[in-house]
Amino acid sequence: MNRHWSRKVAACTAASAALLVASAASAQTRSLASNWRQTDRSSVARDERYGSPQSFAFELRFGPYSPEVDEEEALSGAAPYRTTFGDVQQFYFGLELDWLPLRVPYVGLIGPGVGWGYTSKSTGAFAAGTTTKTDEQTSLTVMPMHLSAVVRVDELMRRTGIPIVPYAKAGLGMGLWYSVSGPRTANVDGVRGEGITWGTHLALGGALALNWLDRRSASQLDESTGINHTYLFGEWMYANLDGLGSSPQMHVGTSTWVLGLALDM
Repeated sequence: MNRHWSRKVAACTAASAALLVASAASAQTRSLASNWRQTDRSSVARDERYGSPQSFAFELRFGPYSPEVDEEEALSGAAPYRTTFGDVQQFYFGLELDWLPLRVPYVGLIGPGVGWGYTSKSTGAFAAGTTTKTDEQTSLTVMPMHLSAVVRVDELMRRTGIPIVPYAKAGLGMGLWYSVSGPRTANVDGVRGEGITWGTHLALGGALALNWLDRRSASQLDESTGINHTYLFGEWMYANLDGLGSSPQMHVGTSTWVLGLALDM
């Protein structure tokens, strides 16, 4: 009997020891997972480690646009744009694609971005030598474009779960423009109303990530399409298209606010 009970006691002791080791290992694992030394503490950051890589960002952009045509010094105070089209701003539509191959620790993603926009406005043309408008239409179309360096500061979101991503852009701008009077390109004293104006591009903004509204759907979207996040954003844009100091140049840039939808993938 004693030998039988001693075997049972030994077996129980061995099982208890194994259970204690397993419990200690589990506790240590949980401790490491919640250790204050972790770089990323949020559940969002832990989940995003398994998301698809982020290399690109795409933007769909909308806003008001008022070309700074009347600011050209050669006009000597005249205001041909305001006189012709009035003070109502044009509608601006734009697209942008950013390639973001570099991630800077504690900052975010960095890379080049290229953007294209379109805005146009038309009104009745003035009869020659008068201020009376006719049924013939005159219009001004501007396509502002840029090649910029882009910084998206998404480390705040990755490390804390706060769904806000500030960003900045700076680079070279270009405005392709043309004016149409009636069925043909405008022509004044033999000078066709079309051209390209170079300048600079600057933008500052912030994006609100929408993944927190439905994380399950966001995860499924990432798996099926590679889209990591969907954002709503607001941005101050300064397209300083003034010819880079050369004169005379058609000033077709503007300073304005832009709203839109962005995707990173």
